[in-house]
Amino acid sequence: MTIAFFMFLTIVIPLFLGMPIAVSLGLSGLVWLAALDSEGFRWLFGASGAIWNTANNAALISVPLFVLMGELLQRTGMGARFYRGISAALGRVPGGALHTNIAACSVISAVSGSSVATTATVGSVAVPSLLRQRYDRKLVFGSLAAGGTLGILIPPSIPMIIYAGLTEQSVGRLFAAALIPGLMITALFLIYIAFRSLLIPKAVLAAGSEARVTRTFFGALLDIFPFVLIFTTIIGFLYGGLATPTEIAAVGVLIVLAVAAIYREVTPRLIWQAAISATKITAVILFVVIGAQIFSYAMFGWGVTRTMVGWVMNLQVEPVVVFAVLALMYVFLGMFIDPISMMVLTLGVVFPIITALGFDPIWFGIVLVLLIEIGLITPPVGINLFTIQAIAPRGTRILEVATGALPFVGILILGVAILVAFPELALWLPDRWY
Repeated sequence: MTIAFFMFLTIVIPLFLGMPIAVSLGLSGLVWLAALDSEGFRWLFGASGAIWNTANNAALISVPLFVLMGELLQRTGMGARFYRGISAALGRVPGGALHTNIAACSVISAVSGSSVATTATVGSVAVPSLLRQRYDRKLVFGSLAAGGTLGILIPPSIPMIIYAGLTEQSVGRLFAAALIPGLMITALFLIYIAFRSLLIPKAVLAAGSEARVTRTFFGALLDIFPFVLIFTTIIGFLYGGLATPTEIAAVGVLIVLAVAAIYREVTPRLIWQAAISATKITAVILFVVIGAQIFSYAMFGWGVTRTMVGWVMNLQVEPVVVFAVLALMYVFLGMFIDPISMMVLTLGVVFPIITALGFDPIWFGIVLVLLIEIGLITPPVGINLFTIQAIAPRGTRILEVATGALPFVGILILGVAILVAFPELALWLPDRWY
């Protein structure tokens, strides 16, 4: 345990000094591996194998394509048109366009696979419109920040792909397992908004400011149809077993380009900018994953992983108690570390403990994503909070956005509790489907 403590310090101290987490993980791992090599460079050579195995992982090939799809959606007008169409359909429901925020985020997230892309796409359209209609600011900001978290839960999900690559699980099974929990969290968000609007209407809308639905039914359908097409294609191919996640991502990119071309929004400059942005984001993600693999290999070499698993197994407590402690750890870490970094940093130790305690790895992948979602909307490093603040009018304080998102944090914790009590919600598909 002493070695584990010092290994942890070699990561934390550079992070506080401003070093990127990928560099901190990779360099720390290499230093510990070099210290392990008393003669020759056997362990350092082993690190090269860990890098190759990660970079050559088939599950990670789909990451750049899903990122590219999200970038294209964010840069075209498809997201704005979809929000307008959904708003016409839900404008008279109690809670008004706040339901539109959640509904739009749930569908767009199923296409982009990215929380930040979902939050930015919907928020850039919703915030000016809803504030102009005098909706309660905190509920506007909170519903958008929370709705954006669905981007990493409803499949496809980039964190799930990385989880599959790091733990050697099936991407298809993870995507399938996430469908019901994703719909459950979406429903809980909608129920909360409806309850607030019925219980304290003025907390949701100022008197007489309900949005007028001016969009025709046919016009709303035209706005919604492109996303419905992409969504049904992804879900149909996924659950029908017709294509791999990588092939699904490629088809999704082609559909987005085709629809954008129909609306005359595709330009060489737009494609170039989306490709450059997707390349940068993918490079950052993969460098973090590779750095984490080097550090995990170092922990394996020093026996830290085996020691910690043995220590937990000898605690003489119920497995659910250990899980609760790990869940609290993730909620705490999510306040300071971005989601993907937190996941790759901890899985090397946490995953062996979870499997040794008898928890299903697919179930844990879904619960882990839910715990990561909480970190997206909790300060001081909640990425979705800062995304909404950047979109909001000048002078909007991060505390106002965080306060609006706080009830949704409770809903996400409730979602974790439901999955612990009813794990079959994430394990509903038979193995023969894969």
